[in-house]
Amino acid sequence: MAFAVRQGRLAACLALLGLGAMCFSLLAPAAAQDAPPVTAVASDWIAGHKSRTRLTAGAVANQHYAFVEIELAEGWKTYWRSPGDSGIPPRFEFGKSKNLASATVLYPAPKRITDKGETIVGYTGTVILPVLLSAADPAKPIELAADVQFGMCKDICVPTEAALTLSIPADAATELSGEALASLARVPHTSADLAPSDPRLDAVATGAKTGPKKLSLSVAFPAGTAGADAFLEGPGGLYLPLLAKTSEDGTRVTFEADLSKDVDLAALTGKSIAVTLVSDAGATETSFKFE
Repeated sequence: MAFAVRQGRLAACLALLGLGAMCFSLLAPAAAQDAPPVTAVASDWIAGHKSRTRLTAGAVANQHYAFVEIELAEGWKTYWRSPGDSGIPPRFEFGKSKNLASATVLYPAPKRITDKGETIVGYTGTVILPVLLSAADPAKPIELAADVQFGMCKDICVPTEAALTLSIPADAATELSGEALASLARVPHTSADLAPSDPRLDAVATGAKTGPKKLSLSVAFPAGTAGADAFLEGPGGLYLPLLAKTSEDGTRVTFEADLSKDVDLAALTGKSIAVTLVSDAGATETSFKFE
């Protein structure tokens, strides 16, 4: 789920995301830096309702990626894998692909979007979702076929789908756009690869057994609380409400969720709860045991 290749030249590169093509040059072999730019590997755009979708592909630090690029019309939004109060999480099917051993969709850190009294978790504008690829035979191209389904919403919510195909050469050391690299940089880190600026979950408390039925998270934001937020995901689709920020003190924020309504406490007890911590300076994906 989380982006694992975050070290060496890749880490240095992502620190320079604003430099676009120069960033990619740090990833390329020195002998290749004077070569002309490689034409991007990209599918045609598929037009949908107030949106268009395509695939691009390339390699970073010997890892091959496809990128599902969704361009939304002004005012429209789409959903993260856990959409919030309501919504349709995206779905991906790669079963028609050839020479594909695995495809793992990675989600850049989402944001909380409130509109007309409803709060969702998702994205606006242009959304780029990286897909980590593994070829069955690394010496042969991947013939990627992606059936993508996603919901988008403005005044109404509309289910949208696109059938995308792209042939990805085995040596697809294609120059990635700054936007593609930025999408990788915004995939939350795990505890195994935290950066100094990434938020950290310091303490969890529930009153499920001894007090008010609420969940409280204490989160440290070492680089400051600009853009600070936190999102829960229950196991097996179990419902958990959106967290609310209840206090902020310097580099620490407390988030709480009311568990008294529509929450199956018995089913959650003893289970692992995923939590994504977000700020302007970094994002983290971690978990805790619900007790």
